[in-house]
Amino acid sequence: MKVLLPNSQLAGVADLLETMSLKPAASRARTKLLNLIREAITRFGADEYELVSQYAHLDEQGRPVIDKDGTFSLADEDKTAEFFTTRQQLLDTPAEVEGPTYEGHLQDLKDMLDTYDCELSGQKAQAYDCLYEAVAEAINKTGENH
Repeated sequence: MKVLLPNSQLAGVADLLETMSLKPAASRARTKLLNLIREAITRFGADEYELVSQYAHLDEQGRPVIDKDGTFSLADEDKTAEFFTTRQQLLDTPAEVEGPTYEGHLQDLKDMLDTYDCELSGQKAQAYDCLYEAVAEAINKTGENH
């Protein structure tokens, strides 16, 4: 199974999935997807750290110097726009949420999303929409459908 989600939406989709109250079969489908999304979040974190390492002040070991408030300073302030442009590109890049699950998993996810009846607003609504579109597109590409 493979679903494409923008890096910027990974945490929101994970949060949505974690808070959904589901029946056992749907919960199984959700849990398998959530595990794959967590792996994608880890990969994104490593990519983001690498990006910061290219622009931030570094310590003696070559690691970014992180201030007490969790921020960092750019080594070259003339590259501020370049850093933010590159970071936005990373956020917009689709993450491949992919791995072995089970036959029919994509359709089970779509069914879960179709029948989910809790109210959503704000970031959870945005995450739902993003996930729904990604699952529907993955189904169209693979032809998996009941």
